Amino acid sequence: MSSLGEGRIVVGTARGERGDVIDLVRRWFDATAARDLGTAASLMSSTVRITISGGHRFNSLTDFMAFGAARYHEVRKQCDSFEACEAAGGFAVYVRGEMTGSWLDGMAFSRVRWCDRFLVQGGRIVDLETWSDLAETRLQL
Repeated sequence: MSSLGEGRIVVGTARGERGDVIDLVRRWFDATAARDLGTAASLMSSTVRITISGGHRFNSLTDFMAFGAARYHEVRKQCDSFEACEAAGGFAVYVRGEMTGSWLDGMAFSRVRWCDRFLVQGGRIVDLETWSDLAETRLQL
């Protein structure tokens, strides 16, 4: 009888929908990090809904990015984990990590926890909710 504990390798040949939606969200993160907003937007529905901490809502990636540009000089997100599960109307992908960057006044921040929830339907991101401790970090500075 074999087991993973005995140093054996298990190769999966089937690819599930969860892996596909995680790959889609990874591509979105890669595109936004590279500032390839055309590619990132192409992965989103034309009717996307974006909600961030503080209740700010956006209907396009362009508006979301413009809001960030008016608040931050720079933001970099480190993705520590991707998890996918079935959700009403599609698949939810949860991404957690830490972010670093600086405010427009040049004050730096680092190790700020964040969590994003993407809802993927029909191969497109239709909803993005994002939470972070960034406001609390600013209050402590």
